[in-house]
Amino acid sequence: MGYNHVVAVRNYNHKQQERFKSLQEYIYQFVVYRNVCEQLSIKVGASENRGANMLKQLKITNPTEQQKDDAEKKAIEEHHAILILQGADKYKYRRLIEDMKNDVILKKNSFPKTVSEVSHVLSKWRNCHGGKYNNGKSESNDGIAFKTVTEKKKKKPTKTTRIK
Repeated sequence: MGYNHVVAVRNYNHKQQERFKSLQEYIYQFVVYRNVCEQLSIKVGASENRGANMLKQLKITNPTEQQKDDAEKKAIEEHHAILILQGADKYKYRRLIEDMKNDVILKKNSFPKTVSEVSHVLSKWRNCHGGKYNNGKSESNDGIAFKTVTEKKKKKPTKTTRIK
């Protein structure tokens, strides 16, 4: 495994959407990194047991070779989808990702299973603060400002001289 392999895997695993970068461009770059890994014959997104775990979820006990291959492909696609979601703009999609993680705790797996589902979910997401990029508002910064008012000391009236 040479330098190109390490860089390709790092780029694939650590791709983050930059602030104000379009969702379409981010997903396109992610897919390009995935294709580079495949061209370098790097198996990304799959572990040895991933396909077997997918078959268990589907409750298939005696799978055929076709079912094993389909389960492996499905597991890899789900891995890609979750990586894209985790790399999405944290400022813009933080609330969505937190809600999905909380759903997992409640045994509701609402994570998208394919790259196209992730693209659809992220493109349709509207957070509670509105605006294209929240205008700097979030739960911790909801746009409220405070002004400090101090009492001014009364100045003594100055004596003016009249000219006669």
